[in-house]
Amino acid sequence: MTTVLEQKIASFTDAVKKAIHNENWHAALSIALTLPDICGNLQDPDPKSSTRKKYVTFFNDFLKPKYVLRIGALKEEHEFLNGRDMYALRCSFLHSGTVDITKQSIRDVLDGYIFIEPDKVNGNFIHMNQIDDTLQLQIDAFCFEIIDGVNTWLESYKEDEEIQERAKLMIDILNSSNGVRL
Repeated sequence: MTTVLEQKIASFTDAVKKAIHNENWHAALSIALTLPDICGNLQDPDPKSSTRKKYVTFFNDFLKPKYVLRIGALKEEHEFLNGRDMYALRCSFLHSGTVDITKQSIRDVLDGYIFIEPDKVNGNFIHMNQIDDTLQLQIDAFCFEIIDGVNTWLESYKEDEEIQERAKLMIDILNSSNGVRL
């Protein structure tokens, strides 16, 4: 049986997937970047709790392993993205439509991002390339990685009764012709 939380979260993750399918990259990125906020606020609804802290904690708990790789002959660990820089992206993109994070006080290592569309012609996968202090990400892969993190979060918290109750307050969009939830 699907829980209320699973249904509500699925409405957001499905919207990201639909935007990706329609190549509506700005919409996909906008919704994807809000998902850690949504999960963090479901987990801790206290308005006095730092949104920044909740976002970084979500990243560290559910996304970080995707952005730490062993590279080079010595297999040294390299962190391509951390929670502070992802939060800086979220703030910069959602509040000003930019990917330059140099003016974000929380930024840690990166200066900005380059997003690229999937290569439909040659099938090349170009993702997680760091050029100096700029991170290049394939936009669909990045959004799907956030969805994967959200799904892992969901598995961890879907039985939490307090979160289930809070999920009931999440937005429903009804079909105007028959009042059915979409």
